Amino acid sequence: MSESNSFTRFRTLYPHQPPGRRTNYVVVASLTLLLAAVLAALWLWLWIKSQEKPYIETRGYRIASEESFESFLRNSDNRARVQALTDYLQSQGIGEVTAVSDLLRQGSEWMELEKPPFSLPPQGQWPNIVATLKLLQEQIVPLIGPVAVVTGFRNDSYNRELEHTDKSRHRAFCALDLIPTSHISHGELVEELQALHARLGPESNFGLGLGEGLLFHIDTCGYRSWQLVD
Repeated sequence: MSESNSFTRFRTLYPHQPPGRRTNYVVVASLTLLLAAVLAALWLWLWIKSQEKPYIETRGYRIASEESFESFLRNSDNRARVQALTDYLQSQGIGEVTAVSDLLRQGSEWMELEKPPFSLPPQGQWPNIVATLKLLQEQIVPLIGPVAVVTGFRNDSYNRELEHTDKSRHRAFCALDLIPTSHISHGELVEELQALHARLGPESNFGLGLGEGLLFHIDTCGYRSWQLVD
């Protein structure tokens, strides 16, 4: 009796189809829903990726992210050239001072300038950063705590558009723009760095630039100090 009722209901719902077709509709509907779910998940993933920023914010400054650096490494022979620079820094005993990617950041304005966030210095300039990294490791960090690198090497194109001049120690791979990641105040930062600059003296070739905020510049390409436009 129950079989007759089931068959009668099937005949009513699917009057022109054989009983086997009912299963086919279920399969097709299931596959359609599965495909729709996969497409929705893919769209959501692409949307999330599109919202990701190519930088991280540190104390109000935009610092190009490690994901951006990975993209830079995939261009041309950049990966091999970065590895060669890494090996050189290791040979000089300063490979652990900061990540190589930090040294290749051109600045925090690359999005406005529509320039690459990273650039590689010519090999002939590599020795110029050695003394600056030693100054950072041996003097700056012990004095004010850890720092983040905003700017390292700048190529000519980026520097001209930013500063409208060819006079920049960043072009020579000798300078770093830094911000402290500790809770040091502007007043404390200025006091400590100015005292260090005076204490090390002209023989250090310590160039020090101080901004109104927490950004400061160091290089070892000439003893002097000045006020940055922050």
